[in-house]
Amino acid sequence: MSTLLAKVENGVLILSASIMCLIAFLNVISRYFFGNSLAFTEEITINLFVLLTFVGAAVGVREKAHLGFTLIFDKVNESLKKALVLFSGLIVIIVFALCAYYGAMMVQFQMMTNQMTPALGWSQWVFTIGFPAGCVLCVIRAIESMVKELKILKTESD
Repeated sequence: MSTLLAKVENGVLILSASIMCLIAFLNVISRYFFGNSLAFTEEITINLFVLLTFVGAAVGVREKAHLGFTLIFDKVNESLKKALVLFSGLIVIIVFALCAYYGAMMVQFQMMTNQMTPALGWSQWVFTIGFPAGCVLCVIRAIESMVKELKILKTESD
């Protein structure tokens, strides 16, 4: 499942970034030749950037690419390292789970009130759903990372 999820994450990132680049290119061409930019493209670009950010955050957790502070972690014994990994992992999981929950509530509210995007007239929840989905991916990746780290610490202490 993890490799399938990684392929989906990478695909979403590539597709989002590609669409954003294409839109920016088309806007430049439109401004140069017609003197006007395509107004609706700003809405798509902003919402794709949000999706890109949260899926990218999940990939960062997966790849252990987020900034870490290991000064204390490197100085403590193995049992305290396990506790620190568990504590920091749980904090990340709780924060992203809360963001996913409230993001899902926001999506539900937008669906119930039939909110539409200003420029395109599309349902707003179509764009907003990227936020809680990205947070769920972060929770999954944080759990995987925490379990992996605890296994590494267990094998090192044996």
